[in-house]
Amino acid sequence: MTGLGEQIGRGRTSVVYAYGDDRVIKLYPKGEPRANIDYEAEVAALVHRLEIPSLACHGVVEVDGQAGVVFDRLHGPSLNEIAEKDILHLPAVCRVLADLQVALHAGRRPELPDVRERAVELLDTGTLKQLSPTERDWLTEHLRGLPDGEAILHLDYHVQNAFRHGDGHVIIDWYSARRGHPAADVAMSVVMMREVELFPGTPPLKLLLYQAARRVISHFYLRRYLQVTAVTKAEVEAWMTCARVLRLGELDVPSERKRFLRRIRAAARAGRP
Repeated sequence: MTGLGEQIGRGRTSVVYAYGDDRVIKLYPKGEPRANIDYEAEVAALVHRLEIPSLACHGVVEVDGQAGVVFDRLHGPSLNEIAEKDILHLPAVCRVLADLQVALHAGRRPELPDVRERAVELLDTGTLKQLSPTERDWLTEHLRGLPDGEAILHLDYHVQNAFRHGDGHVIIDWYSARRGHPAADVAMSVVMMREVELFPGTPPLKLLLYQAARRVISHFYLRRYLQVTAVTKAEVEAWMTCARVLRLGELDVPSERKRFLRRIRAAARAGRP
């Protein structure tokens, strides 16, 4: 095994480099807790053993004091790249996006951490500390009252985390994975596609095009998922506040803070998700 090769990707919390023969390393900054990195590697290995469409994981290694997770290298574009290249591929992209998530949710792992308890934990962190005691009490009761479930949830699932790979497709990035009701993961995907910040620094015209495309993908993805599962639109809507709590609590993106906090507060004050 050699050292780092070329940089081939970057996320909000990690950088991906070529690493040896047909592998990559997802490298985290030195301040990242090792427990979080080990958790991602464990979940990635688990979903691959369950034959959920994913890349083989080869554990955690350290490079110059930084820990990273080693995976097989991808051989294909993201669903986002496919849609960008030819808008006529949008229907197929939406279908694949939904069907991959259905395959993921077929996996049952009751030992994974509960998504509801993770959301409750986040109420005492970052920007969510601005919530009043009354708002926090309502949210705690609401979150814990959501339906239980044992499905594997990705919780960062969108067109940039699903790729064509060889003759099939795979899902990447398992850092946020938990277990729970499938509607929780769908709600999180809807929030990701409709409400989160797009790429910082994107020119205004291109931003408008991206936003329009995201709305189309969100609509047809959701329609497909609801068509092929027993999950209902009402069940997804019940998880929307939880999804916003997870987004704000996990990442706390400065440009999103006011909008997400306002919507979370509105739900708490209205007494409905």
